Amino acid sequence: MIQLVVAGLTVGSGYALVALGIHIILRATRIVNFAQGEFSVVGGLFALTFVQALHANSWIALIGATLCGFVLGLAFERLVLRPASRSGEVGLTIATIGTVFVLLYGHALVPGWGSMPQPLPAFSGEASDVVTIGGVAIGVQSLWVFGLLAAALGALYLFFEGSYYGKAIRAAANDPLGARLVGIDVRTTAAVSVGLAIALAAYGGTIIGPIALVGGAGGVAITIKGFVGAIVGGLESPLGCVAGGLLVGVVEQLLQGVLSYGVADPIVYSLLLVALLLRPQGLFAARAAVRD
Repeated sequence: MIQLVVAGLTVGSGYALVALGIHIILRATRIVNFAQGEFSVVGGLFALTFVQALHANSWIALIGATLCGFVLGLAFERLVLRPASRSGEVGLTIATIGTVFVLLYGHALVPGWGSMPQPLPAFSGEASDVVTIGGVAIGVQSLWVFGLLAAALGALYLFFEGSYYGKAIRAAANDPLGARLVGIDVRTTAAVSVGLAIALAAYGGTIIGPIALVGGAGGVAITIKGFVGAIVGGLESPLGCVAGGLLVGVVEQLLQGVLSYGVADPIVYSLLLVALLLRPQGLFAARAAVRD
């Protein structure tokens, strides 16, 4: 049972970063990015390119994939979201759905990527290495995933809470008109927010690569599970999005340990409906919270 929980937290770390990215883009653009999971897949493939073409280790690949994700996010905002915003929120949402299919079928055409999932090298030792803690065998790569998730969350907290530019991004997201009046470039802060969100997706796709592989056609499922986590935890709460993503991963692995894969997924997706009916603001948001 404990090993299933550890496996769930490992997979859920990827969902948590996708959910957090969805939250960041929602705050910046007021729309849900349905391509977030596909960006996670592409981020893992960026890391694979660093490993295969440049013979880099997983650490260099992680840094490179995260930076590539940030640049890709800036391009996504400039070339897709900004033009689509002229058609309003519906146009923006449709644009993110279109991006899903561009990335899904596009990455299969890139030499070296293909359409089948591929492994990334372990961050240390072998992917199968384990350590025993309290009589429970835990994969070394899972421990790296937990540590890297904590490092990313800590860096984001310091950026948004401690830096001038991070506070400017929050101000622009909370009150765009007021931010403009005090000289903040709202368009630029939105672009940086999208870049950070896609960088998080690439980071998440890379850190679980040695365990869950990279590439393949699982981006849509990752998006949905990340979105379920964001709704369950609280779409307006960064902490809630992370906790919700981890919870979805744990529930998924526990169900797969008892039931079949085909039965577990529909139950996980049903959490979205249950959360919307019973506590639409999420588990970690104030009861009075209202979404616009």
